[in-house]
Amino acid sequence: MRYYANRIELSEDANGELIEKENFIEYEGAVYYLRYLNPEIKGSKGGNSSVFVLYNKESEGKERVIKLSNYYRPHRKSPEHIKRRFGRFINEIRVLNELKEKGRTNIIEIDFDSEVQIDGKTFPYYVMEKADIDLKDYILSKKDVDSQEKVKFCINIFDAIKQLHIDDYYHRDIKPDNIFLFYEDGEEREKLVWKIGDLGLVADREKDYDDLGEKIGPFGWLSPEAVNKFLTEKAQLGFDCKIDEKSDIFQLGKLFWFIFQGNVPIGQIRQDDFICEVEHKEILFELISEMLQYSKVRRIDSAGLEPFVVDLKLAFAV
Repeated sequence: MRYYANRIELSEDANGELIEKENFIEYEGAVYYLRYLNPEIKGSKGGNSSVFVLYNKESEGKERVIKLSNYYRPHRKSPEHIKRRFGRFINEIRVLNELKEKGRTNIIEIDFDSEVQIDGKTFPYYVMEKADIDLKDYILSKKDVDSQEKVKFCINIFDAIKQLHIDDYYHRDIKPDNIFLFYEDGEEREKLVWKIGDLGLVADREKDYDDLGEKIGPFGWLSPEAVNKFLTEKAQLGFDCKIDEKSDIFQLGKLFWFIFQGNVPIGQIRQDDFICEVEHKEILFELISEMLQYSKVRRIDSAGLEPFVVDLKLAFAV
């Protein structure tokens, strides 16, 4: 491995093949090797981190995922934004370990964490379970997902985010790429187990690691207050720039729309924009429109969502 252009890259030979003996970590006496998530796309997902597949030759068939911080351990004179980026990654590890201890099975499970030396610098990392597919690829690749299954996805994801809020955390990066699916019954693939992942932007109720005017989350999935923070916070124009539990609700509304229709709602929406073929469309649209309110004052909260969830369970027999 090497540190290049503020990212961690895997070492390759002159022919572009991975050099296995240079791409590894050691943990508790075992050696683990790294390779790309997708052999056809040499690169790594994540802006503040680098993500790769991790495998151990003695654990045949069991692959994991390793996430390495792109920010090495700062020193006393490091810029403050570097210290915050590093702190954010350490916080992600802390939260994942805490949620694991609490038995939160709907969050990607951390396996272990440590540090690795690359080019004389110290980078923290953690290792987690490897999913079979994410929600984005699942929805876009499978045309036969019925409405009942989609409603189950929505309810289960909502329950997970609600529990995260009860534990005093906000996810702040809810999108289909961060919902991971596992085939519980192996090759038969009869039962899906979903888990929420990528807590890289997670924040405590009383603390975050944000820069002034920083873009928190991906374009297309940002809440109004996240956009306000990015565009107006430095100018101190008085707009709401606090990203909190209602920001998660806004992103969930976009996610629910995507699950049923396969695209993302932008701007004012009407029921005739919701063109997917689904039973009880009026219940779903009312729910989503309440979640996508511009103002937090008008936007529904978790408690307000509960009656809609009850109606959906009855309507779709889930």
